[in-house]
Amino acid sequence: MTELSPVFRREGDIWQAAPQAQGPFGGMHGGAVAALSIGEMETMAAEKGWGALVSANLYLLRPLPLEGISSRMTPVREGGRIAVIENELWAGGKLQAKASACFQQPLSIEGLPGTPERQVFEPETFPAWERPAFFKASNTNQGFLDLVDIRDTRHEDGMRAKWFRLKRGFHSAPTPFSAAMAVADVSTLFTVTDAGAKPNAGGWPNADLSFHLARQPKGEWIGVAQRGAWHGDGRGMTESEIFDAYGRIGRSCQSVVLLPPM
Repeated sequence: MTELSPVFRREGDIWQAAPQAQGPFGGMHGGAVAALSIGEMETMAAEKGWGALVSANLYLLRPLPLEGISSRMTPVREGGRIAVIENELWAGGKLQAKASACFQQPLSIEGLPGTPERQVFEPETFPAWERPAFFKASNTNQGFLDLVDIRDTRHEDGMRAKWFRLKRGFHSAPTPFSAAMAVADVSTLFTVTDAGAKPNAGGWPNADLSFHLARQPKGEWIGVAQRGAWHGDGRGMTESEIFDAYGRIGRSCQSVVLLPPM
């Protein structure tokens, strides 16, 4: 990863974000919101020794601005093998997003596999993702996509998979779980670009994002193989398998809110 300043910086009790955190529907990109809210809890957990982050949920309540953000973290449970934390992001006197995260203390169990040692994917060899013409024409300021090197390949079961490598970290400390969750938020976009045409909707923001990992991501690359289902009543869902270069590591899911046609 290129040595650049983190996407998020804290000035006193207030968070500010770099322009690359911008999203397509106004305000901060949902992936950046995930990286900020979950990453702050991930950093706290590392300091307090709560163990590995295994699952997180995020509700995107309003478009979060890139500056003037305050956070309110609340431990729901501490101690034992499980810790659960909530984090609220506020701006302009309003609650903008709310997240929760579950941490688990490690335990050595004989006979079960650990972190794999053999790399099974070579993302550097995959071709760079080409933005479709229809996407380029109407999305000239997709700031969040400027944060990542994106590769494109076909998954073994026929799904198209995208591989992401961050060009700069979100926080000053490593936050591998929230970084992987952030790029998973882009899954709905790729159900559109892979289809080759826009649907009859004015937009397709997600109202939430849930993320579960069976183990810690290993290496710089995160792979996302997504599929979506949208319906005429304005609802949809995107689900994705999550990989690192050493194999499958988890799954994400998003509720999609279709906007009226322009």
